[in-house]
Amino acid sequence: MSLSDTPAPTTGTPAKRRRWLIALPAVALLLAAAGWSVAWFYAAGRAQTEIDAWIAREATEGRNWSCASRELGGFPFRFELICAEPTVSFAGAGQWSARMGRAHAVAQVWNPSHIIAEFQAPATLTEATSGREVVANWSLLQVSGVGREGRAERLSVAANDYSLAEGGTTLFSARHAELHVRHHPGEAAGTLDIAAGFKGAAGVAPGAPVRASMSNAPGTRPAVTPAAAPAASTVDAEFEATVTGVPPFRSMPPAQRLALWQQAGGRVKLLQAEVSGGGGALSASGDLGLDALRRPDGKLDLSLVKAQQLFTALASAGLMPDFMANLAPAMMMAGLPTTVDGAKASAFPFVFRDGRVALGILPLGKIGPLY
Repeated sequence: MSLSDTPAPTTGTPAKRRRWLIALPAVALLLAAAGWSVAWFYAAGRAQTEIDAWIAREATEGRNWSCASRELGGFPFRFELICAEPTVSFAGAGQWSARMGRAHAVAQVWNPSHIIAEFQAPATLTEATSGREVVANWSLLQVSGVGREGRAERLSVAANDYSLAEGGTTLFSARHAELHVRHHPGEAAGTLDIAAGFKGAAGVAPGAPVRASMSNAPGTRPAVTPAAAPAASTVDAEFEATVTGVPPFRSMPPAQRLALWQQAGGRVKLLQAEVSGGGGALSASGDLGLDALRRPDGKLDLSLVKAQQLFTALASAGLMPDFMANLAPAMMMAGLPTTVDGAKASAFPFVFRDGRVALGILPLGKIGPLY
């Protein structure tokens, strides 16, 4: 064997290079994790600052928010805010305040402007000046909001098994209820698109008698419940409108809010509204506002299909006094004959002008200021 055939001595350089190549992804991963952790905790600190700033802005609008305790977590991919016993008080007449058990809000790190929150029932609304209390209950209440620069651009609220009660009387309940509000694209900040609806609704008609329930345990205060039997039927409804001239959402009396809305030339463009039950339906559309003397101005087109079935369902659900159901035949006769989806219906084209209301060209009477 010649010297030229002798193998050259090996070195450790390729082996070391291979070890570095294997270790490099792990090192990069550790550096990325460390960087992500720093970024998350920095963003969490900014979120805390933004929350405090939002609470301060709300206070200037007459709404004072507080939590018994506040916790921010969700590392590494979310921000989660848990507020124990959240309360909000409203400045102005009545000194209303609301409180509930718990709020849990979540936002993804890559989309912190979209917040989804769940609230724990019940919620109690209290008027300090009179001691009046209204209690809301639900099995699920979710709120979804999209904001920009601390202001909400879109807001959605959905509730299952919702009920509203006062003094032990269930005033309103619904199997499902929703509310959606957004700034109308391309319009001024005071122009809002609003959609709402509920399914499986029942309640207590104004003036309905109440009685004390005897189902309470001995020694406890009896709950007040409607004298009538539980609702035999329920009602569905939906509503969609664009409202212009909406004043800022400061805490203020309703009359002041209406005055600001009228001064801004606000209008309600009712795109669709419908109440249905028992096979009957009432639908509406129109354009309404207030004139300089605070009277309704515009038009409202109603159509009524199978009034007797609808009114009976409303009365059975507790949303209309029983005697109103007897007026259904007269209502159908008073309207203009028409059809809705092939079914016979009555139309009511109401016109409001200069403090007068008319059904088409038929004058009905005068109408005064709303506030």
